[in-house]
Amino acid sequence: MNMSQQFESAQSQKGRRSVIVTLIAMTLISVVLLFFISLAYFKSLDREAAQTRLSLYQRSLNDTLDRHQHLPFVLAQDSVVQDALKTSITSLLNQRLASVASAADLEAIYVMDLSGNVLAASNYGKPHSFIGQNYGFRPYFKEAASGRRGNYFGVGATTGRPGYFVSEPVRDAQGSVRGIIAIKLDVSELQLSWEGSVENVLAINKDGIVVLASNRDWLYSLTQPLTSEKIEDVIASKQFRNINTDSLLWKHEGEGAVDVQGKSYIHAETAADHLGWKVHYLLSDGRAFERALLATVVFGSAVSLLVGIAAYLRSIRIQSALNSSQLDRALLLKTNTELEAAHAELAQSSKLAALGQLSASVVHELGQPISAFRNYLAAEEIGGANKTAPTLKKLGGVVDRMENITKQLRFFTKPGEQKIETVEISDVISGALELVQHDIEFAKVKLKLETQDAAISVFGNRLRLEQVLVNLIKNSLAALKEASTNELVIALQKIDNDAVISVQDNGLGIGDRDLRQLQEPFHTTRASGDGMGLGLSISAAIIKEHNGRFYAANLPDGGALFQVYLPIAVGALENPA
Repeated sequence: MNMSQQFESAQSQKGRRSVIVTLIAMTLISVVLLFFISLAYFKSLDREAAQTRLSLYQRSLNDTLDRHQHLPFVLAQDSVVQDALKTSITSLLNQRLASVASAADLEAIYVMDLSGNVLAASNYGKPHSFIGQNYGFRPYFKEAASGRRGNYFGVGATTGRPGYFVSEPVRDAQGSVRGIIAIKLDVSELQLSWEGSVENVLAINKDGIVVLASNRDWLYSLTQPLTSEKIEDVIASKQFRNINTDSLLWKHEGEGAVDVQGKSYIHAETAADHLGWKVHYLLSDGRAFERALLATVVFGSAVSLLVGIAAYLRSIRIQSALNSSQLDRALLLKTNTELEAAHAELAQSSKLAALGQLSASVVHELGQPISAFRNYLAAEEIGGANKTAPTLKKLGGVVDRMENITKQLRFFTKPGEQKIETVEISDVISGALELVQHDIEFAKVKLKLETQDAAISVFGNRLRLEQVLVNLIKNSLAALKEASTNELVIALQKIDNDAVISVQDNGLGIGDRDLRQLQEPFHTTRASGDGMGLGLSISAAIIKEHNGRFYAANLPDGGALFQVYLPIAVGALENPA
């Protein structure tokens, strides 16, 4: 190798090293930028999540404090309260306050004179009764004594439990303040619910004192220094039994960030509706840092690897990309072919499934008239020739029903061909009972008809409505097989603008299944061969076709109730003369 080639080789190596150094520097800069961008992104997501969670805690706090805000004002107008202040006879007032406190779920309601002495209280007779106590030192008493409503939070001087106090002056007919009525709402349940969460949330009053917190160690701590006068006021009013005068080491670190006890949090705050409180939600920023670091490691490694490979295997990557593109194209063509075949197969399967369900419906519905057919024939054989003509007439009706059921196949494709007319519901019930009369007698079931509103008409197809009622009666008879006492109640009544048909039995009920499950095709609890689970599914379709609705429920004393709501025909007479 001559000098010129050696020089060119050295220059080439130097150029390659420069390119490599440049690529490494760019990669490092990109990784650092990626980290900070990812960190900012994940922190923004956490801030949104914190704001969402904060709104839930704010709502729970506001809902707790909003309850019964106007109850003291209402009670202040009560004649029993005003009479007790005049006469000092409080026995009736104690009972009244206890009843109201129990109904409103309040810890206490109590009435004080203008000196702050409690004259009557809802907790009279209890170990920690307020009667005889003096709360004249409480700010809420002073506010009400001056004629204004008082709102106050503090730890109970008698019970030691934190509570929210609302007070109202009781005025006489001339408008003069004669006493004070106050309520105490126990907030310990709210405090316990916050403690039970794994999140960091706290409420801080306008003086910077933590009044509620998910971390019990933070309670009654200071987030800002208090003046000596303010501390004396808090102590004099006995607002907190054990106020922690040490600071919580609360320090803001820019917008949406705070440092508490040396730990950084993503911070969201909002004002509560009462007492000048603010609700704060703290979310550790370590999660955002971890996700940003993970994203940086993953993407940074990928970028570094790609840059390294690009420096040496550019041509191979191009060829590999070309081969990959050709392979993807071949796979895409193959996948498209398979998708077209699968689509055709799915369409065929859907047709077969629909045809199968339709066929099963026909088999199921033919079972009912055929069963009635068999019962009538048995009656003919037992009854003899004298009853041949009526029985044959009934058999003719059953055959007509069988023909109509087979014609119902057209309903699934051409619902407009169904005959719609004004139908008396009593006729529907009579027709259905004729079909299942022998089933009821054979099962030895006591039938009770409650059709007080007999003359009720609807628009619909009588045979299809009979089909619904027969299905419901058959289901009840099946449920009564294992019942100790067999009773079937069929009722008809008018509720608003609906005709309501009820089928009630004292059988085994519907268990823990809901109406949606009961209406699913092929859903049945009977033994194999005893029904296909299509009755309620078909009935629901018929009811929907008639613009009605379906209801099913377990009865408290056992059994089940099925109700069909059908709109009453407009213009139909309910009680014709």
